[in-house]
Amino acid sequence: MSPLVNPAALFRIRLVAPRRERLWPPSSWDLDDTCRIPSFADVAGVPDVVDLWTAWNPEGLALRSVARQVPGARWCHPTRPEDSDGLHLWIATRPTGDSHRAGRYCHRLALLPTGGGRLADKPVAVAATIPRTSETPSELPAGAISIDATSTPDGWMINAFIRAAALHGWDPVEMPRLGFFVAMVDRRLGKVPCFAPPEYPWDSDPTTWAELELRSA
Repeated sequence: MSPLVNPAALFRIRLVAPRRERLWPPSSWDLDDTCRIPSFADVAGVPDVVDLWTAWNPEGLALRSVARQVPGARWCHPTRPEDSDGLHLWIATRPTGDSHRAGRYCHRLALLPTGGGRLADKPVAVAATIPRTSETPSELPAGAISIDATSTPDGWMINAFIRAAALHGWDPVEMPRLGFFVAMVDRRLGKVPCFAPPEYPWDSDPTTWAELELRSA
């Protein structure tokens, strides 16, 4: 039986993204263990299968994700991003805190470990639709997201740099806090949200998302 109250909603989840000057390429970026996002899998009642790191600077937001316990082939189709295996992000650049419906400053991005390129074997980032929103996702500008991915023995690792061009309303000075949610999608495990139980409307309701503070120091 599903709980009557989202356990993660009993307190406000506030995460921190430290500022780092080098955010791409991963071979020289500044993400380290101080950029790691703590796991809330036990609170959300989901498998603990995703590790996350994030950092920011005025040019955008960098993220590393490592998926575990998901070996084998991926189902990644850029034309069907909402259903594709990979890491899915929900970001509100101007969070209101009280609207249950996503608006023009809310974004959903699908970071797929494969499915891109001529042979569909390259990682790709795609804008995806948020349910119940009246806003149609705009096609990402060329170069707005840099992404690479590697397979691991039991999953994958995705590195991405989401530039300001991909995030309408991005202004860390005026708005140093983002609405932020992450879920892993896998054909075998299904949808694994990081900060709320699977039964809750986190895919469409910004009030269920965490808060990500863009911390300068």
